[in-house]
Amino acid sequence: MAFAGGVNLLFLASPLFLLQIYNRVIPSGSIPTLIALSFALLIALVTMVVLDAIRARVLVRAAARLNRILAPRLFQAVVDSTLSKGPPLRNAQPIRDLDAFRGAMAGPAAQLFFDAPWSPLFLLVLFLLHPLIGLLGVLGAALLLSLAFINDALTREDAAEASAAAARSYAFADSVVRFADPIHAMGMEDALRSRWQIDRDDMMVKQSGGSDRAADLSAFIRFCRLVLQGCVLAVGALLVIRGSILPASIFAASLLLGRALSPLEQAVIGWRQMALALNAGRNVQRVLSAAPPPGRPTRVAPADASVTLERVTFVPGAANRPALRDISLTIASGETVGVVGASGAGKSCLARLIVAASLPTKGKVAIGGLPTSRWTAPALARQIGFLPQNVGLFPGTIRDNIGRFQECSDKSIIEAAKRAKVHDMILDLPDGYDTVVGEGGAGLSGGQRQRVALARALFGSPRLLVLDEPNAHLDAEGDEALEEALKALRRTGTTIVIVAHRLNPLAHVDRVLMLSKGELELDGPRRAVIEQVPTETVEHFAQPS
Repeated sequence: MAFAGGVNLLFLASPLFLLQIYNRVIPSGSIPTLIALSFALLIALVTMVVLDAIRARVLVRAAARLNRILAPRLFQAVVDSTLSKGPPLRNAQPIRDLDAFRGAMAGPAAQLFFDAPWSPLFLLVLFLLHPLIGLLGVLGAALLLSLAFINDALTREDAAEASAAAARSYAFADSVVRFADPIHAMGMEDALRSRWQIDRDDMMVKQSGGSDRAADLSAFIRFCRLVLQGCVLAVGALLVIRGSILPASIFAASLLLGRALSPLEQAVIGWRQMALALNAGRNVQRVLSAAPPPGRPTRVAPADASVTLERVTFVPGAANRPALRDISLTIASGETVGVVGASGAGKSCLARLIVAASLPTKGKVAIGGLPTSRWTAPALARQIGFLPQNVGLFPGTIRDNIGRFQECSDKSIIEAAKRAKVHDMILDLPDGYDTVVGEGGAGLSGGQRQRVALARALFGSPRLLVLDEPNAHLDAEGDEALEEALKALRRTGTTIVIVAHRLNPLAHVDRVLMLSKGELELDGPRRAVIEQVPTETVEHFAQPS
């Protein structure tokens, strides 16, 4: 605002120069006066340009600072959205919203909003030239402000619907690209393109309608401004004829009116863009408010890796009924527990609650006697290893993925791989640990991804290990490696929770939990529970290991 004040005050140099030329230099014919005035104008204009450039740089740096402050928190909020009560975020739209808001705040439109408060100064100068000219300026400003409200009212609904349709279109396209393989294999391209085109066409229709109205209004605004400038010239000429003002005041009034109305005119034209940017900023604010920054780390004795659930109920954000109901259980430190049940029984939800990937809707989940809601992510990461159903490898090297993208030694990476019995498999890859994988582990087979993800879960020697379907994609060699890894982990006293459809891993558990429709149906020693599981293949695994 300070730089904007300097720029706008220095603009007065041009009309003042014009008045002095007509009122002093031309009547006197003084060349030295003309040179002195020209030099003063040059200094004023150079200073104005420098201040204008500096304020633009200040806005750019302010926007960059905003990004440094908010972007890390927003990234964490997007990742933590699964912990909130609302539906989880499935894409990075809030980060796009932050970029849209940041870009608008650093652009020319933001500068106009700093210039607009100085318009009354130029209107005041117009009144000093003559009250009638000042009145014309006030009427013009009122007209433009009225058009701004009309523009907002005419385009607000279409812009909001177009923005929503665009978000749906982008999200659908992201999903299509992510799962392109089954789309090609099953010939779904045409059907999906038609479905995507619905939102795309809706977006284009709304944008076109809003753009048409905005274009019509912009043309009318330009017409009004030209009419106002013509009126000022005509009124100024009339006042000169009557001897109320000097001839130079006509041109000074035209300059001042243009400067007074220019920010308002541009604000009317760019109001919708700024409104969309402000709406994006509000979206960012909502996401940040839903995921406040974590509190201070809590220190807990690392030797304790017990798990306690007290009357836990969990309702996923997008669901209307609980996935888990009133679950209470305790897993002692060093115990190995298997979790079985039909599809949709809530096994994966239980795994996510134990590792604090989700927070319970009701009840309490505690690790080491401390509720998971009070753990910070770094403190929890040192205690927990998690292998989800969708292993979720990220673009980067195998080394990066095993080391959880942290700065760590090669020794710790190799130790984790060896504990997962995957070291030799990695060495057989073209670039070993430096082999680059794509999104989701593209470039590796399903079994290789799962084994690398197991090594990632074991990185840092966690005290609590939760495995969700750890052998879903494994071959015989992978099954054998998993079996050896589980035996070694049991000897070290690691608390292990295994979610399983196939019963092979359950041969190594002390206790089995059986879920049914979100409720804990059975809980007891492995053999006693497995004998009650309705399957024809339990006899072998029910024998003592």
